[in-house]
Amino acid sequence: MFVKVVFNLPIDNILIYKKPDEIKDSLVGCRVIAPVRSRNIKGIVIEETEEVDGNFKIQPIKARIDIEPICSNREFELAKWMSKYYHSSFGESLFASLPAGNPAKIEKKASPIPAKQTPYLKLNEEQEKVLKKIIESVESKKPKTFLLHGVTGSGKTEIYLQAIKKVVDIGKQAIVILPEISLTPQTIKRFAERFEGKIAVLHSKLSPNSKYRYWQMIKKNEIKIVVGARSAIFSPANNLGIIVIDEEHETSYKANETPRYHARQIAFYRKEKENATLLLGSATPSIESYYHSQNGKIELLTLTKRASLVNMPEVKILDLKKEKKSEVFPMITQKLVEEINKKLELKEQIILFLNRKGYAPVVSCSHCGKVLECPNCSVSLTYHKKKNTVMCHYCGYTQFLEELCEECKIGHFERIGSGTEKVEEHLNILFPNARIERVDQDTVGGTKNYEKIFKRFSDGEIDILVGTQMIAKGLDFPNVTLVGALFADMSLHIPDFRSSERTFNLITQVAGRSGRGEKKGIVYIQTYSPNHYSIECAKNHDYISFYNNEIIKRKSPLNYPPFSRLVRLVIRGENEKKVESDANSVADLVRTLTYRYKDKLEILGAAPCIMSKLNKYYRWNILIKTASHSLLKEFFERLSKNFIAQKGNYIEIDIEYKNSERNKDE
Repeated sequence: MFVKVVFNLPIDNILIYKKPDEIKDSLVGCRVIAPVRSRNIKGIVIEETEEVDGNFKIQPIKARIDIEPICSNREFELAKWMSKYYHSSFGESLFASLPAGNPAKIEKKASPIPAKQTPYLKLNEEQEKVLKKIIESVESKKPKTFLLHGVTGSGKTEIYLQAIKKVVDIGKQAIVILPEISLTPQTIKRFAERFEGKIAVLHSKLSPNSKYRYWQMIKKNEIKIVVGARSAIFSPANNLGIIVIDEEHETSYKANETPRYHARQIAFYRKEKENATLLLGSATPSIESYYHSQNGKIELLTLTKRASLVNMPEVKILDLKKEKKSEVFPMITQKLVEEINKKLELKEQIILFLNRKGYAPVVSCSHCGKVLECPNCSVSLTYHKKKNTVMCHYCGYTQFLEELCEECKIGHFERIGSGTEKVEEHLNILFPNARIERVDQDTVGGTKNYEKIFKRFSDGEIDILVGTQMIAKGLDFPNVTLVGALFADMSLHIPDFRSSERTFNLITQVAGRSGRGEKKGIVYIQTYSPNHYSIECAKNHDYISFYNNEIIKRKSPLNYPPFSRLVRLVIRGENEKKVESDANSVADLVRTLTYRYKDKLEILGAAPCIMSKLNKYYRWNILIKTASHSLLKEFFERLSKNFIAQKGNYIEIDIEYKNSERNKDE
């Protein structure tokens, strides 16, 4: 007996091995260890066969990992689709969808999250209408896809919970996808309080073996509700009733490694294949999703009021070019300092947001001007004062900071700019009696620290919470009445067609943390671009106006998604000249292969990536804009036949989707 095995490698070939005689049961769907060239690596058996074509030496597999299959035909079919859609190998796609852990020697069951069961909340009229439509879809033979557009604090989570209760009551399973940063104690607690012993919470801090254990429990229908980050979309629910993607606009739903899948796109696939309801929720929907809700591909549901019927917070813009700055710390305007003092006197809480961790983003010599840069990436090193180190936030490279410049031996290093660590330091000077806590990757570390900080904030033991986007969403503290965005337009200047969208989303989300209780909330947005439409629309809580501005900008002649697919080819390698050579060769080949379709494709590049070096790899990119997926498919097939990268170089394919619903030819 022989077995066909695929590996997590960029190869299209399916390799054949001899099945050991002592293994009598089927290995299909099980992971094994098998030799590839000179290495023994992990693979997955996709088929068993009695005969093989050809006369060649066949090696046996070295070991079996799984006692029982980890995947079935459903995972195989999904991986086949992913490999075609994202132009990756079958093995890469299959491994992306599976847990990394191994079966335990002694079988253990995951412990339920302890929580006191609480009753469901009474819904307002808007919420009732929305829930009714979702339940009708759940009970229907033809479930729908919904976009739930609800303002911050409108009670979207409560609707998710009550819709999922219906799903569980009729014997089906639910998958709930949250951004990693939103897997907060508050969110998990609410699910545990309603569904004790029925939920699995999957996140990056979970051990591989724990993920494996949950995987098998979900597969056996012992777990009814899966709550997790991006990869939880692959959970093997055999009786899927609903998929919920909260904060569906979040960029964290896009994978950073091959295959560069988007959780939302996988959700659309599973919705169609498994006949489940799909619910996308956000206060700031992605432009693509809202566009498709306007042309009928997705049904739009709206919540225009906060669930508690309190008003949205007042938002004021502070022009950093005109406002008087604090003498102690110019990063904060005098007006914001005054407002913070007022709230402290009233025993109310404050959240200050700056999406930049560390103390200072640039370290430069006072004499020769040398800027400390990462040796592995084309970025400056960020100074972290507490550890007296400079660090790359991309690859993790770290070194101690010497006071004297090694280049000129004369100058001393200056710390330029501000991050959350510097903000915290100066807040302690400005407000010596206030209890201040910082929330970013440096202070939080593991999930337990995260939980401790937010419990203390909830209990009123912290007056001012300062942090990165970790505090921008998913948090509900009734005593927070003031939110300040210290440098709101930071993301506006990133050379990306989504920069305006990200700016609007982030400001809207962080502003939504204010005034969620009975007390009136206020938000201050400090910015150098007060007249930009993303800032103005965020101030007015006006998503529709923002969408109308943004959709016009993306249409002809720019032709950005949702009007096209944007494909980015990234050629990377450790030899700069080889990377440049291959990038130019690919660009020339792209133009040659697509010449007769030049009216249907737009090709930009080759050119160095904005981040031209990352993790020791030099990077060049080519952009392709087209509305046709079938044309892309044809092109990539021809590219793989006509181009072989130089040794050490690798081509990554990153696809921005056009349609929310899958095309029939996909």
